[in-house]
Amino acid sequence: MYAFSITRFVIPVALAAVLAACQTSQQLNAPVNTAVASLAAAPVLRQDQFHGIYEISTAADGLSIFVATVGDGNAQGGGLLHRLDARTLQTLQTIQTPRRSYALGLNQATQTLFVGNTREGALTVVDAMSGMVKGQIQLAQPSVNDKGVTTYAHTRKVIVDAQRNRVFVTSPSEPGMVWIVDTASNTLTHTVASEGLWTAGAAYDSVSNVLYVGQAGQHEVLAIDPDTGRVMRTFSTGDSADNTGAGAKHFFVNLALDSKGQRLFATDANTDQLYVLDLTTGQFVSKVGIEGLGLLDVVYNPVRNEVITSSRGVSSSQPSGIGVVTILDARTFAVKQRFDVPVHPNSLALSPDGQVLYVTVKSPNAKHPAWRKNNQDSVVRFDLSRVPDGGLSATSR
Repeated sequence: MYAFSITRFVIPVALAAVLAACQTSQQLNAPVNTAVASLAAAPVLRQDQFHGIYEISTAADGLSIFVATVGDGNAQGGGLLHRLDARTLQTLQTIQTPRRSYALGLNQATQTLFVGNTREGALTVVDAMSGMVKGQIQLAQPSVNDKGVTTYAHTRKVIVDAQRNRVFVTSPSEPGMVWIVDTASNTLTHTVASEGLWTAGAAYDSVSNVLYVGQAGQHEVLAIDPDTGRVMRTFSTGDSADNTGAGAKHFFVNLALDSKGQRLFATDANTDQLYVLDLTTGQFVSKVGIEGLGLLDVVYNPVRNEVITSSRGVSSSQPSGIGVVTILDARTFAVKQRFDVPVHPNSLALSPDGQVLYVTVKSPNAKHPAWRKNNQDSVVRFDLSRVPDGGLSATSR
């Protein structure tokens, strides 16, 4: 495998201060502009500056990306949204949210961000242009556990239907749930109960107006009519005996849709395999083993006809590994590229033109051999047309 190591690029504030003291404004701008141009031109760029990083979303104009973080995870501390320059990964804006920020959905038409507050079972609504918090939508109802602590059913994926002003939110509970929200009024219109477990992954076909969700249990994929909130169709591998944790052989944690080809791609967290569902026939037509442990996210790139997955590199029995990002030919499922992305690649997002991949990367816990004091989480940008064939290593020093 071809290895290519990169470090984080920084323009130190101290350098700018020194230059300002001894140079004219024109002289000062020259090295800074050169450094910024160098960042923007790099085929691979990594920025390490985040704490508690989760999902990432790209703006329709391709100029900005949004990153959700929970900080130290303290509920009283709320969360943060970071708007970054899509090329240099420099922070343009930091937005404080009243609750911890995990999932992200961006309505490109209204420029509204819907932030998943996983542990509070809610959404925070943010104006993506101004950064103003516009409100919150409570989805889950509170309950008190046997220790007297108030808890909520968790949210997970947040999928936006910009055309019809809706948001779909999955809940990995037992049994699983899906909430459908009218974002014109910010009201809950349907709560869809699943007979399966841990409803997690989701993908929406705006052409046919069908929401697909992935889960564990006898039917790993459900097709939902968002207008009525009814399950229209179920899909099963036939491998799971029942809807219990012990009987469920698969857990389709994330989904990606090939709308034109009517295929659904599902990452199975239980087997580290990518399952391919033919939506026309209702049959699972392929399963592809993905190298590495902890298969997690998946995106389909229609521009390049590629399927991209992230693997965290660890499991409960093997907690010391390093994660990878894998790019597959969506026709043959041959591996086109594999990127070593230490330590734990998490969420994936594509630029609007399909030529740039963004990856959030989580730092290891204290028991991992790569742990270092003051570790930070990262965002990595790959220019897909410019990185070398055969893969590379996107590391931080």
